Amino acid sequence: MSGNPVFGKVLAAVALLLGLGVSSPGADARAAYKTTQVAPGLYSFGAGLAFNAFMITDDGVIVMDSFDRDFAKASLAAIRKLTDKPIRYLIYSHNHYDHISGGEVFKAEGATILAHDATATWLERHPSADVVMPDQRWSGSKSELRLGRSLINLVYFGANHGEGMTVFQFPNERVIYTVDLVVPHRVGFAYMPDFSPREWERTLSEMDALDFDRVMYAHNAPVGPRSSVADQLKYLRDLRAAIDAELKKGTPFMQIPNTVKLPQYQTWDGYAQWLPMNAWRVLLEIAMGV
Repeated sequence: MSGNPVFGKVLAAVALLLGLGVSSPGADARAAYKTTQVAPGLYSFGAGLAFNAFMITDDGVIVMDSFDRDFAKASLAAIRKLTDKPIRYLIYSHNHYDHISGGEVFKAEGATILAHDATATWLERHPSADVVMPDQRWSGSKSELRLGRSLINLVYFGANHGEGMTVFQFPNERVIYTVDLVVPHRVGFAYMPDFSPREWERTLSEMDALDFDRVMYAHNAPVGPRSSVADQLKYLRDLRAAIDAELKKGTPFMQIPNTVKLPQYQTWDGYAQWLPMNAWRVLLEIAMGV
């Protein structure tokens, strides 16, 4: 594939682990990609392990996340099937390369690349040849982006996953697009890299207070019910409660991650492989405070 080869290999390995039909967001997956209209002018694009979002306004197109170069090219082609309006913005959800390494595709179309200040600052300190630096930054906990008659609220809940993690709220459409923070019917990814579980729980609780009816995701599905936010929070709280119970019982510390079982989630993706790793992450946060 012509995109980021490391990213493609990582997602292929994850897909193999989960038994997913889509191996990566690159050439092999392109036939499976599809565009889903979530609301008038608001779309999800992708398949399996990778879904971005885009909004067609009366003054141009706003794209949220690019994934790798191949995915970005496929996403642009899907947009061009719907409109020839200019790509006005590409917005980075957060700093992780796997979500933003194809930005050059939209930059070449004239897009202004926008990111939270925390994301941009991190990228300055950790540059990647595959990631285009943002042209503009926003800061604080909320910013409004208006284009034509369309509105997107950019919402930052503070620390949770990565740097500058942005939740996209579409108030007129009563939809949110959240990246990595909610993945329907999946336990936490592997050992929850770059997550603060406690802050993740807080964020989900605050996110659930927003006004919306449906959720767009970056992984597993294009869109689902608002209840998926509460479902993700309940999983994390149930995991923490199970670990606390083992600590109170006196279960030896090193045995707890393999002792904890949550059978109510055994049908969720990654349960058998990742539950012990999830438990380790939460246990170490409890024990070490970080």
